Amino acid sequence: MIPLLTRIMEIYSWIVASVIMFFIATIANFYQKKFGKKTFYYYYSIPIIILLVSAIHLFYRHTVLTEFMELMGAASAFLASYYLYRLMVGVRK
Repeated sequence: MIPLLTRIMEIYSWIVASVIMFFIATIANFYQKKFGKKTFYYYYSIPIIILLVSAIHLFYRHTVLTEFMELMGAASAFLASYYLYRLMVGVRK
């Protein structure tokens, strides 16, 4: 059994990660409107939803499914952020 403080800190960290992804989606929306480049900002809601669902699921029980959802949420958040970074900096393939 995971101690209560550890569980609360883990839930808090995933909620903060989803809030950060919300701000990144807002930046992507602004960048698309300002510079006219497609950022696909609406896809940034996928990591937000996954991270929030895993935080809610973690509140009730800590299972392998929760760990997998956390991994998928973190990976999709990283990929979306990395795509926006490459787009904004102008990195060519």
